[in-house]
Amino acid sequence: MTRKPGSAGFATETLRERILDGTYAPGDRMPSATAIADEFGIDRGTASRVIAELRNAGLVLTKPRSASYVRTFEPIQRSFPGRLAVWQTGQAIQDADSNKSPQSVVEVTIGEAAATQAVASVFGVEVGEPVVHRSRRFISKERPFQLADSYYPRELAHGTRIVYTDTGPGGVYARLAEIGHAPVRFVERLRARMPLPAESTALELPGGTPVVAITRTAFDAEDRCVEVTEMILDSSAYELEYRTEI
Repeated sequence: MTRKPGSAGFATETLRERILDGTYAPGDRMPSATAIADEFGIDRGTASRVIAELRNAGLVLTKPRSASYVRTFEPIQRSFPGRLAVWQTGQAIQDADSNKSPQSVVEVTIGEAAATQAVASVFGVEVGEPVVHRSRRFISKERPFQLADSYYPRELAHGTRIVYTDTGPGGVYARLAEIGHAPVRFVERLRARMPLPAESTALELPGGTPVVAITRTAFDAEDRCVEVTEMILDSSAYELEYRTEI
């Protein structure tokens, strides 16, 4: 349905188009409610609701005591399984994804955790047995886009750089290779769902934004599970690509 000039719907559609076509670039400050009201001939309260609609659609982020900013950026293309081989060249797996904007890992937490049923079953240990736990939050252009929790058998990880914040060239998989447990087979399971409250906060998600939950298990040449990683992806930030041959 075509919206009429002077309506909230017309203002919302016009601003959405400007965001998607790049008129308003990622990170740009959006027009204020007053500016939107003046441009589209609507009252300021209606203009505020237009901003709220764009925020609920995941297109803008409103910062407390500040303004609204364009939240979108070029989608990250995450390709499986090819991305998992880059560690052999000394790269981090995250560097294989398509979005080449500067990325950093923040809030890296390393310690031990009690194995859950899901982790214990693939590691072949008892529920509650300690395993090494690495927790990360990934961010690009000041926007969080992924949470990741990885688990490793304690007897493999201890004494290696897996328990360091900086795991070195090639990351964890290169360190596993050095001790004779290079991953050679991977399984990923995906499902889309609404985020938990803590996930919404950590990823700064607008209301109504779903996440993609991915669980990856990695196995060595003897088919021993050497890693379980649980990832939470902001669904609006990613394109997932899967390749295979028959």
